[in-house]
Amino acid sequence: MLIDFKMKNFRSFKDMTEFSMETGRYIRKHKSNVIESKGMKLLKSAVLFGGNANGKTNLISALLMLQTLVLRPTAMDSQKLPMDTFAHKKGNTEFEISFIANKIIFDYQVIYNENEYVYECLKADNDIIFERKKQEFIFIPKQLELIKGNIRKNQNLLFFAQANNVSIAQTAILWFLNDIIYVNTEAIPNTMFSAINNKEFKAKYLRFLRAADFNIVDVEVREKKVPQFGLQIPFGVVEGTDNGTLNDQIAYRTVYEVYNTYKSENDTFPINFGQESSGTKAFMFLALYILHNENTGKLLLIDEFDRSLHIELAQALLDVFNNEKQCNQFLLTTHELSLMDYNLRQDQIWFAEKKQYGESELFSIYDFDDEALKRSDFGYKKRYLEGRFGASQIVNTSILLEVMEDSRNI
Repeated sequence: MLIDFKMKNFRSFKDMTEFSMETGRYIRKHKSNVIESKGMKLLKSAVLFGGNANGKTNLISALLMLQTLVLRPTAMDSQKLPMDTFAHKKGNTEFEISFIANKIIFDYQVIYNENEYVYECLKADNDIIFERKKQEFIFIPKQLELIKGNIRKNQNLLFFAQANNVSIAQTAILWFLNDIIYVNTEAIPNTMFSAINNKEFKAKYLRFLRAADFNIVDVEVREKKVPQFGLQIPFGVVEGTDNGTLNDQIAYRTVYEVYNTYKSENDTFPINFGQESSGTKAFMFLALYILHNENTGKLLLIDEFDRSLHIELAQALLDVFNNEKQCNQFLLTTHELSLMDYNLRQDQIWFAEKKQYGESELFSIYDFDDEALKRSDFGYKKRYLEGRFGASQIVNTSILLEVMEDSRNI
């Protein structure tokens, strides 16, 4: 579960900027929107609003950049580390994240540039697991002491530690691997759909789709073996090959093709999952995490939540995300202002606003010192449109029309 995330010098976040899933104090509304873990109260969902190019997507991108930094280490000393700094200027990027994995509270901090790690520290329940300042290892696990000379300046120590059997580091890195889920409708992993092969789960899944008014009467998952070339593998251990043939040098991986069956007036017809609308794909993917009991404690990132979902379906999903029996977290960005007034707490409603020189800041309604916000009948959308919260799109329509007229004379 995500607790807190900070970033500095990444895209539009020039200065240290904080986003938190911790609940605000003294908020009594919508108790089901909160989940407790390790004695902490965390939000099940947070919805980020703001005008175009204000930095909403950059928050999700920052989480994904940190995930990439941890899971895809450099292979050689000359390889550059991935960066996307503010205004493409030089300087260090900094990430700090706190999360709960396997009932342990982890704090991970990393400061780096394209050439090296300037600082890196991992804590578990406030105990330091490792700490480095460049190539000075202030604290390091015993099993790494004799091989610390092998750690390159551009090598991620968290990845190195788990690769060398530091169990607490393995727990931390598995959170980055398995629990940060980006809902990208253009690249949804079909392997998730293998759960539908369970008849009981499939019946529940189809019922869920029909309740959302999808005219899908069946979902079929077909396994397919495809060759994976270029792998170095021992002779004779390749799945599905005959010994003594060229196929002994080819590895195979399993992919899943998903087909939805729709009912027409007189017949049924299948549609490949890849040909579905982005809204259908996103809903089907989310349903897998919502319904599968083993998929709990995940952090699902959904950019432009309103882009492909009807408002009634978006509202219904918010009800599901915040249901007392639902145990995942959801971070959403959206332009759909009506969602502000749909069963959300003050601390769940966040804004991204860009300042005069292009730097973004994040804040929630909970950050405002306004007694009126405590009223149960307070309309957040109306106040947002009045400019009470900022983070709005300032559009000069007269200049737009003026430029359009001028272009006709060119």
